[in-house]
Amino acid sequence: MGEMVAGDRESYQYLVESIRRFPPQEKFASMIADSGFQKVEYENLVGGVVAIHSGVKI
Repeated sequence: MGEMVAGDRESYQYLVESIRRFPPQEKFASMIADSGFQKVEYENLVGGVVAIHSGVKI
């Protein structure tokens, strides 16, 4: 998409790699909880393409 819009594929390649390496939503929620946050939850948006993770740390 970056190549089509900006004519520069390499500058946008990091996005593809970042998405590929990011943990699944449930795993990321566990990582947040393991770091000391409570009430960890996430909400899927756009059919799971985007998710909002949240947690509370007092």
